[in-house]
Amino acid sequence: MNRSMTRRTVLTVLAGSLAALRLPPARAAAEPLRVGKAVVENVGFIPLDVGMETGIFAKHGLTVEELNFAGGAKIAQAMTAGAIDISLSAGPDMQFVAKGAPEIAIGSIAEFPGFMAYVVGANSTLRDLDDLRGKRVGITSPGSLTDWLAEELNRVKGWTGEDRMTKATVGGSTPTVMAALKTGQVDASITSAQLGLQLGENGEGRLLSDCSAYVGTIELYTMFASQATIERNPDAVRRFLQGWYETVDFMKSHKAETVAIAAKVMGNSTSVQSRVYDRLIGKLSSTGKFSPQAIETLRASFVTMKNTDDSVDMKKLYTEEFLPKAPS
Repeated sequence: MNRSMTRRTVLTVLAGSLAALRLPPARAAAEPLRVGKAVVENVGFIPLDVGMETGIFAKHGLTVEELNFAGGAKIAQAMTAGAIDISLSAGPDMQFVAKGAPEIAIGSIAEFPGFMAYVVGANSTLRDLDDLRGKRVGITSPGSLTDWLAEELNRVKGWTGEDRMTKATVGGSTPTVMAALKTGQVDASITSAQLGLQLGENGEGRLLSDCSAYVGTIELYTMFASQATIERNPDAVRRFLQGWYETVDFMKSHKAETVAIAAKVMGNSTSVQSRVYDRLIGKLSSTGKFSPQAIETLRASFVTMKNTDDSVDMKKLYTEEFLPKAPS
């Protein structure tokens, strides 16, 4: 799969569908905007690719350059270095904002924990979450969303001592997760639900359970903007969010086009991507607003993981200033 840090080429299979959209012409002087993904294989970030391929961002006067990274910590470093303007990452990256990173959360992508799942290898005898007692699970990195998801399962199940799941850092890419499962480094790995479905189709593993089985709403995937970009060009941030949520609405009514683009970007089969679409498309936020319950769950996770103390003011970590206004 092509992981280059450049805009993807237009899918020829979409030519007829895109012509039917009859989008108005892009502005004469489209502005460049560098947008980073924390990981490529995430269906929550697919609106970026769909918006680029369909010309929705261009309609809003933006030329988007897509940059791909290997996790939240890496993309936060890029934001601090001024290498990107907007990042698509996990809600727990708000901890970097609390610690002084020059960025702020600007819009919610999804609050449904079912985007994440426990995945096992083809020879695994594990049947459900209860079978993970005392087992070793893969996470992307210490202090990450996946780290907290593992700790939360320990807490919910009451597993302590020898019953506790232990953790191994395996990263977030598909090859590293696969290698950890195949070599027995871990008994299961916390990763995307779509990877579990794809492994099941390939006979290389399966989805054991998604994380909505024990976690309620949480600010799961989030968009961030650098303070420098906000100060330099707040209108571009606003137009990007307009394009994003317009794209989400497009995706919810155009399954075929969405599945084709997502399958190409993430290297999945169209049959698996169709199942992912049916399972998760309705969970993408259409407004970007941050719900108090999702933010509170996130705050509690920060305290549990000792990422911040209990006094953190979550309202200082995000803003709804740039979100599209609801029709009056």
